[in-house]
Amino acid sequence: MQDRLTFIQNLSAEAGALAQDLRSAQGDGFVETKGHQDFVTVADRAVEELIRSRIAEAYPNEHVLGEEAGQSGEGPALWVVDPIDGTANYMRGAPDWAVSIAFVQDGIITHGGICAPDLNIMIWAEKGKGAGSNVGEVALSQCQDPKMALLMLGWSARQTVPGHLEIIGKALEAGMEYRRNGCAVVSLLALALGRAEAYWERQVNAWDVFAMRLILEEAGARIISPDVLSFIPNGGPFLAVVPGVEEEMRAVIGAI
Repeated sequence: MQDRLTFIQNLSAEAGALAQDLRSAQGDGFVETKGHQDFVTVADRAVEELIRSRIAEAYPNEHVLGEEAGQSGEGPALWVVDPIDGTANYMRGAPDWAVSIAFVQDGIITHGGICAPDLNIMIWAEKGKGAGSNVGEVALSQCQDPKMALLMLGWSARQTVPGHLEIIGKALEAGMEYRRNGCAVVSLLALALGRAEAYWERQVNAWDVFAMRLILEEAGARIISPDVLSFIPNGGPFLAVVPGVEEEMRAVIGAI
């Protein structure tokens, strides 16, 4: 039997390829609306079904929490899955979307893997053993000057518009630049590959960030967020930042 990290790498690649194939063949009814600017496609559901079936075959006694079908049961071993993070980008043909698979054992994220097929990026980590990717070394930015820092921002309708705009204003006043690409995973990828210095979202789900949380922790990033078990049911605030601008970034977001 293949080890767990190899299983995640292979499964995320298979899931990403399926998503690409389904988008190419999309027809009427491919996209549905879950809420304001919140979409689900036929591919989201099909990819999650694939991931769940592969996990059930390989690890039949372990449960799955997925964005589309919820949590399959309670227990110490839990897979946390986002079949397509960045659905709005995916359905429009934009490249910033990804498959995210994390494994949690007794409240600790021990394995995580990401496949961003349109970007040709795969990245992964095992707790205590570092992170790797198919595009070179996973290495954080060494920036220590907020005036040279790039903040990646997330947004959802569970945030307030004034609060979101306040963060943008504070970041600009601190001399930072900011971007929002509509995909938490790809935004966090930018940190892991040294292309940005921070990511902040006021309310994000476990399946959006758990795999990248482990990858960034293994790379040396600071994570300021509720503990894993508290985060699983309802998500929460999430800051990932390189050590060199942590103090300034904490000042921008205020108390969590």
